[in-house]
Amino acid sequence: MRSIGERIRGVASECLLTWIVCGACAALIPSTANAAPSRYIYEVCDSALPGGGTPEAHFSANPGAALSPSNSCAQPGGSLSITETGHLAATYGYWEVPIARPPGGTVEALTISGQSCAGAGNKIFVYEQGWPGNCGGETQRIFHISGFFLGGPWIFLGCDGNYAAGCEAGAFVYAHYFAATEVDPVSPTLSPPTGSLLGGGVIRGHQSLSVDASDEGGGLSKVWASVDGLPAVQPYVPNCNLVQVKNPSVVGTVAVTVTPCPASLKASWAMDTAAYPFHDGANTVQVCAADFASLNEPNTTCSAAQTVNIDNSCTESSVGGGEVLSTHFDRSHDDEITVPFNHPANVSGELANNAGDAISGATICVQMQTVGSQSGLVPVGTATTDAQGHFTYTVPPGPNRRILVGYRHDTFQVARSVRYYAHAKPSLRITPSEVRSGGRVRIAGSVPGPGAAGRVVVLQASALHSSRWFTFHRATANHRGVFHSRYRFDATTQTTTYRIRAVIPRQGGYPWEVGHSRPALVEVRAGR
Repeated sequence: MRSIGERIRGVASECLLTWIVCGACAALIPSTANAAPSRYIYEVCDSALPGGGTPEAHFSANPGAALSPSNSCAQPGGSLSITETGHLAATYGYWEVPIARPPGGTVEALTISGQSCAGAGNKIFVYEQGWPGNCGGETQRIFHISGFFLGGPWIFLGCDGNYAAGCEAGAFVYAHYFAATEVDPVSPTLSPPTGSLLGGGVIRGHQSLSVDASDEGGGLSKVWASVDGLPAVQPYVPNCNLVQVKNPSVVGTVAVTVTPCPASLKASWAMDTAAYPFHDGANTVQVCAADFASLNEPNTTCSAAQTVNIDNSCTESSVGGGEVLSTHFDRSHDDEITVPFNHPANVSGELANNAGDAISGATICVQMQTVGSQSGLVPVGTATTDAQGHFTYTVPPGPNRRILVGYRHDTFQVARSVRYYAHAKPSLRITPSEVRSGGRVRIAGSVPGPGAAGRVVVLQASALHSSRWFTFHRATANHRGVFHSRYRFDATTQTTTYRIRAVIPRQGGYPWEVGHSRPALVEVRAGR
């Protein structure tokens, strides 16, 4: 396609003036529909820009025209100017200043600062006939554009061919600080994110995340990753071709090129899933990219949210190399043990590498879960391996528990599960301790927690020196784990001392093994 200058040189000056002024050079380009397109300023002819920012500005004139062009945009206050240095007759000259639109976008407005002074017969204007005003000092104007012009604005100085006397020297026109409001309605695009973080299963330690982003308008200004909507890593913020300016047309950030930021960017992160904002359990991960905007919020595209399951509950060991872990209870030499009420138990084990070499100084994590609990494993402590890779951890007294003994170094984890079982032991009180035959006693006690509420308590009796026990009553613990009962001794014909005990049978959801209280003695005397 021929440039505007080539078209102009092919027609008469009078037709040229009419053609430029009426706007026949505008080629309307539909804008892409977008609720909130990105907007930014692209500037030409300002000393704050590299080289003044006029790499494509060029001057054209009739051969031999007494016109002197000047491009001083690289100097403070400089401009693109034309000065009439001698007599003109039906001749002209002009600067063409290309102002491009972003790929897929439009130019919405153009602000220009300029001044002109015309003599008799001169035709002088910048972009639109009648501006700047004649010899009125420098002014600024915003031109609102409904499409986009081919090429750019013109700085024009000529002599009307209908003015027989011609035009005398002295007329001039200049313009600078061309600030175009670029409109970018196209959002960035993202490839599906990849990396070990999205590999599925249980994730722990440091993981990778990568994405490829691209944008065809102003380019990419930022790519970032979030976890549950919170920033998770340092975002990728590329170097964009931007400068800060302060002039009559614009104050603030302007783009040196129409696409100031990179059109494509590959972002990769190493993410520590043990650090904020990650947390154990389900985490929602997204990657987002934004294009460039300086006048409003940029277009932003985010990947579909993906859920990753994080588990860093095992305390990490700073010592690596562990691969083989063994565990057992000292007393049973097995992975299960049953102990009396309120008794601890020692779990011991060894940590080695695959060659069987001991790993010393490593941290062993210990987690516990009460049998039947819905809260899951809870970290309770750690142990440290000695020079032979050996460790011991004391399980404190308590209810039946699943115990996970593990070793974790970054993403690697090995663990062994053992079971601790304990017999329940309720308390028991009987008053009075002496009654006559036909008298009543009050029986009370409590059931160990957790889960004590509603538990069945079996009351049994035995003669003082007998090994046989007989069930005579059942009680139920209240919400505090306390039970109450009464009993009448009405079949005793001779003075007898009885042993009374409370038995807790195995019950669903109750984390204790079968257990009983210490026997309480009751003397029942014959006679009433």
